[in-house]
Amino acid sequence: MLYDFVIAKLSKLFTVLSNEIRIKIIYTLMEHDSLTVTELSKEINIPQNTLSAHLKILYDGAYLKKEQNWRNVHYALKEPKLRDILELGSLILYNKWEDNWEKIADAKKKIEEINKRNKEGR
Repeated sequence: MLYDFVIAKLSKLFTVLSNEIRIKIIYTLMEHDSLTVTELSKEINIPQNTLSAHLKILYDGAYLKKEQNWRNVHYALKEPKLRDILELGSLILYNKWEDNWEKIADAKKKIEEINKRNKEGR
């Protein structure tokens, strides 16, 4: 049996990742090395004040890093294993729905390409 501490931390991780906006943020940052709040807002079509609240949750959880660059704050993924979690989630959905959802197949392919590109760049 897992320790209560580990179970609590896993629960917190999946709570953070259980939000559609935060998944969009992670997915978008997977595609780009870093983006400003304004750029992210445009990419995922979410108002900046809403986006900022979700960025704070991801940053406070140590899943994102931010860098002040004069007036702009650039966000990037801090935890590369988030890519693996999204890839695994896509695989579960892909297998569960047996290729019936083209969007899931496309997302799976895109995440695999991003992961491959990132592994080659390391």
